[in-house]
Amino acid sequence: MIKQLYENIKGNYDEAITRMRDDERIKKYLNFFLMDESYKQLESALDSKNCEEAFKAAHTLKGVSQNMAFTDFAESVVNITEELRAGNLEEALKIFPEVSEKYKFLIDEINKVM
Repeated sequence: MIKQLYENIKGNYDEAITRMRDDERIKKYLNFFLMDESYKQLESALDSKNCEEAFKAAHTLKGVSQNMAFTDFAESVVNITEELRAGNLEEALKIFPEVSEKYKFLIDEINKVM
């Protein structure tokens, strides 16, 4: 079930299992991911055009998604993080719809297995 989730989200199950050792531990961290506020903070900061806060939120979301081996999603978050790091708010705003779409898909897929 967890391996199928990683296939569906274009993640790296092998990396996740190496890091977390078993599916039960992965499920535990999936629950933590569902409770993480980084995405909402990113969305809010972008809405208010606060590049510094958006960068902090994106950077946190990047780390969490990379640690969970959410490969496809993490790539999008890396892109927005780097634009925000460089102070390119307008470019980050162009990338955000892709991040948002992938995030919502990821949450839906996680909820199916939880």
